[in-house]
Amino acid sequence: MAPRPEPPTAADRPQDTLVIDPVRLHIVNRIAADTLLAGDFHFKGGLLLQGSLHGQGEVAGRLVVWHGARLVGRFRVLGDLYVFGALGHPAESEDEVDDQTEIECQGTAYVASTGVSTGTLIAAKLRMYDGATLQGPFRTLRASRALPVLHGS
Repeated sequence: MAPRPEPPTAADRPQDTLVIDPVRLHIVNRIAADTLLAGDFHFKGGLLLQGSLHGQGEVAGRLVVWHGARLVGRFRVLGDLYVFGALGHPAESEDEVDDQTEIECQGTAYVASTGVSTGTLIAAKLRMYDGATLQGPFRTLRASRALPVLHGS
């Protein structure tokens, strides 16, 4: 009798790769690790968030929430959103939701395996990677609320 093959593990499954190139993605703003900013913000161009950003505002470009970073409040992202860190306050339990955090993404929201969202996430499209956590609600952005996409020649 032949030995039974072992069931596949997470390491055996093909892994998705997400490459972040700040130059190609036009990320021109950065909030460094161990930095906490609170207030109203409007970023022209993409933002790399490595620290904590609390408040409300808009990112006129792509937003990357890095490992260990946290975004809390009401923000509108006019490009794609990449979540490696956290959206919303930390939850005490698996059922807890952050009612104060609502992130609207006009593009695609990518939630990596390390990404956690306890707030409301609204996006035109959602791409979740194995291990990502959405504790808060997700809603699809309706086409009527989406901004028009202009293609330059």
